[in-house]
Amino acid sequence: MSIRRWQTLTGSGFAIAAISAAVLVGSPCALADPSADPGASTSSDTAAEPSGAAAAPGKDTEQPTGSAGSEPDTAEAADTPDVDETEPSSADPPEEAEDDPDSPTLTEERRATKDEARASDPRPAAATEVEVADDSERETIRDVAPTEEQVEPVDGDADIATKPAATTTRTVAVRTESVPSEPDSEQEAVAAPIATAVDAVAVGARQPSLLTVVGSLVMNLLMGLIHLVDGAPVVPPGSTVTVRTSSLTLPVGTGEEVQADWYFPEVVDDSTHLVYLQHGFMASGPMYSYTAAHLAERTNSIVVVPSLSSNFFDPNADWVGGSTMQKAVAKLFEGQRTALTESASAAWGSVIELPETFALVGHSAGGTLVTAVAGYLADDDALDDLVGIVMLDGVEPKGSHAVNDALAKLTGEHYRPIQLISSQRYMWNRGGDMADKLMAARPDDFNGVALTGGTHIDYMEGGNGLLQFAEYLISGFSLRENVDAAGIITAGWVNDLFGGTANGVYGTPGQSISIATPSKPATAVVLPLGPAGPSPLGEYLDTLLHNVLEYAGEHLFVYEPLT
Repeated sequence: MSIRRWQTLTGSGFAIAAISAAVLVGSPCALADPSADPGASTSSDTAAEPSGAAAAPGKDTEQPTGSAGSEPDTAEAADTPDVDETEPSSADPPEEAEDDPDSPTLTEERRATKDEARASDPRPAAATEVEVADDSERETIRDVAPTEEQVEPVDGDADIATKPAATTTRTVAVRTESVPSEPDSEQEAVAAPIATAVDAVAVGARQPSLLTVVGSLVMNLLMGLIHLVDGAPVVPPGSTVTVRTSSLTLPVGTGEEVQADWYFPEVVDDSTHLVYLQHGFMASGPMYSYTAAHLAERTNSIVVVPSLSSNFFDPNADWVGGSTMQKAVAKLFEGQRTALTESASAAWGSVIELPETFALVGHSAGGTLVTAVAGYLADDDALDDLVGIVMLDGVEPKGSHAVNDALAKLTGEHYRPIQLISSQRYMWNRGGDMADKLMAARPDDFNGVALTGGTHIDYMEGGNGLLQFAEYLISGFSLRENVDAAGIITAGWVNDLFGGTANGVYGTPGQSISIATPSKPATAVVLPLGPAGPSPLGEYLDTLLHNVLEYAGEHLFVYEPLT
């Protein structure tokens, strides 16, 4: 049987397994909200033999100032985002231990220089500066950020210690409610009731139902099977990175524990950075183990890769594409970052202080999540430590507006670079939809590149060969040079975001750039994305899966909590 036929059969089976069982249930019947209990995570420890010290890039980046953003639709712009109010936990943070000179430490030097570093714009020279519209003009077309009750921070930072840290599980309550706001203009006063009416219709049409229940069971079963075969995270042969697994408590409900894989570079010191890497739809953290290890080694970063739910039927929108999960991840980076610190310390084996500045990297639906996270951080005025975002063939389902909402917020003083590596146009990246959105919102910025002959899995490399082969059957077989180039480009951009430099891959729109790789040169073309070529999946399968997922994204996926 030919590879093309295997691709057809496997791709069709994937779509049918994820969607058709729920569709065949019949007409929905209103039921009580189901809840899915997250499974307990396991622990693993994989260390590779050192092969040399990792390069240490520059310290904290200078934050950019100003860029033009796109105008959202009037109805969407009038929507008021939900507010997450996090109740403080009575649980104590990890116990401070005695200082040990052999333990990793991050000094106060980072904090002392951060304000000075934000004085200039770190955007690449290739990007053209754009004047930002006056705030008074922009205010009528973007979401109005509600106020939020602030949790009193805990004084002091965790000291470095060599003894194992006692892992403390916090119970965090999150209450979501709509906060009315007074219209700032006549235009907003008219738009607000229209948007409210539209929302009322949308909510009324999406009640928890039998479809939600059965669909959740199917999706949770599929995710369980994936976690059964993905195995523990591993690093590539010869890597100097160490990977360990712990649990991470997300501020969802009374606290939701998920698996988090932590990748530590050979040397952890004041030059070490923090990178959050988010997997895509129907994936898990270990499926990106090689990707994460390369990123940690090439950028001298601690890289955390949580495994989140892909259950798009969840009535609470608690999945990688839902607002509940996106808001929860944003909360991880606010305040004292206790949950992140506890998880990292449990993985490291002793109390560790995480770097203050961080970058967000996301593949596929994970690209949408990290962009939405930046938008929610802007709502809470908590963007100071975010240096920028890198999307790896980012994908947003048809019914979601998270990316456009975030792009509307990430302007002016809240501007942050967003750079995309895109595959060619085909169904797995929704025909290049993310590249088009970035170009529409930021037409004068450098927004990224597209890999010639690229596929959706170029950015998803793990140590499980059997699972990797299955991924290629579903999405098309990657060229080795494109896989290598994706890692090189990502690391270059992340280093530039932290260092305020422009040493990575940049250029002018339409420029073709040759990328040297260990196999053979790859070619990257600066966005905008060109026209579609032959699909790696074939025309028939590409069209079939596109139509199925477009329907599901518009009618089945739950992006906001159902009533």
